[in-house]
Amino acid sequence: MHHTREIPREGWADYLALLSNLEKDHWVRIETESPDLGDQPLADRLPLIEIALEEKGSNRGAVEIIVGRPGDEITHRIKAPDRIYADESESGELECLDIEDSEHVKTLIFFEQPGASEELPSSAPM
Repeated sequence: MHHTREIPREGWADYLALLSNLEKDHWVRIETESPDLGDQPLADRLPLIEIALEEKGSNRGAVEIIVGRPGDEITHRIKAPDRIYADESESGELECLDIEDSEHVKTLIFFEQPGASEELPSSAPM
């Protein structure tokens, strides 16, 4: 069973900053769903670098998700987010972040624990 809760707009910046730290070593999969285009995969099983709310400049209010490895990043920006929902498992583990924009396009960010056999870029030996 899942618990979905809406993150209040005034808490977005803090929530996303916290999420960026907590989920940094997790794999993410990003998909968009829109009435026009249907489901579109954007990134599959890449390490999360950062997810943040732009607080100044021309992109103010946009949510930016950066995944990949340093030097080979993919950035996805949601320019006009309307709502952010956290979909959590029964144990309270975040499984999916659902960000909906003003045009009813959903960006779904799925968080996965890496398997024991998988190397994460941050844990690579120096």
